[in-house]
Amino acid sequence: MLMKVLVLATEHCMASAIYGVLDVFSTANFCLNRRYGEDVLAKFDCQIVTIDNKSVKAYNGIEIHPTTLLDPTQAPDVIVLSSSVEVIIDCCGEDITITNRENIKQWLVRCKDQGTLITSFCTGAFLLASSGLLAGKLATTHWRSADLFRRIFPHIRLDCDQLIIDNGDIICSGGSMSYIDLSLHIIDRLMGKDIVSDCAKLLVFDPIRQKQSPYVSFKAQKKHEDKPILAAQDWLEQHYKSDISMDALAEKVGLGTRTFKRRFKLATNENPINYLQRIRVEQVKAKLEKTTEAINQIIWSVGYEDISSFRQLFKRFTGLTPKDYRAKFS
Repeated sequence: MLMKVLVLATEHCMASAIYGVLDVFSTANFCLNRRYGEDVLAKFDCQIVTIDNKSVKAYNGIEIHPTTLLDPTQAPDVIVLSSSVEVIIDCCGEDITITNRENIKQWLVRCKDQGTLITSFCTGAFLLASSGLLAGKLATTHWRSADLFRRIFPHIRLDCDQLIIDNGDIICSGGSMSYIDLSLHIIDRLMGKDIVSDCAKLLVFDPIRQKQSPYVSFKAQKKHEDKPILAAQDWLEQHYKSDISMDALAEKVGLGTRTFKRRFKLATNENPINYLQRIRVEQVKAKLEKTTEAINQIIWSVGYEDISSFRQLFKRFTGLTPKDYRAKFS
């Protein structure tokens, strides 16, 4: 039995990911043969398609040609939606441009109704959302595009801490290289963990990555016109080492405490305490990456005296302990 997997290439996609998905599924076929013999019944037929059967230009300028023609009347077993690099780089706009958006939507909805497993990696979630397939579901996308996603699709629940979110009939993965994680997850669902393990060993790839949070860099939201809140943000960024009272900060920028907290959240999507914590965590991350200074000393240097409390906070934001973060990124 051949499992039909179609990888939809779109304009400005990441070329390596399109071909990389094919490589992972080819690896799975090799592992199936090696484990079960040449006569194994279940294999993958993974092909590149475009919505109009014409070539598309990847972000790096390479022309990507479909390896098979798309028949919109035939529903494959799996669809993998590619990502747009532009959405990651130009993440501060108010909307995105998707070439042939309506045709893609009609095809995806038709396939979904016929039982196709619809999946996306990185900013491919924007395609899913614009087609209406994420309504009532949980999504993830590249962490750098999270704010843009929330602006365009405010009614879709987004959790960019997670690397893969499986809704059963819809799967999203976040991060540019998560096409490997996504492909292995699909193989796991369709062929089982033994083949995933074989593939991961052959590809020399960790098959149990679950979090995107270790890779996230906090980016302050300052695209608003609330001057007292901008002043508060600047003050927090300059005085994060201090013992800070939010009541005193509210008074400093000329607002009452309740009004300050409400307007801060409205302007930045963070409450003031969370904003300060994120600033401190980013400072600790930078020192863990670039210095050999003792971890406790680093924590004290950003204004925390309770080491245990900060370690818990750090793990909540990054998914790693400070020690593990340093081992991973220093």
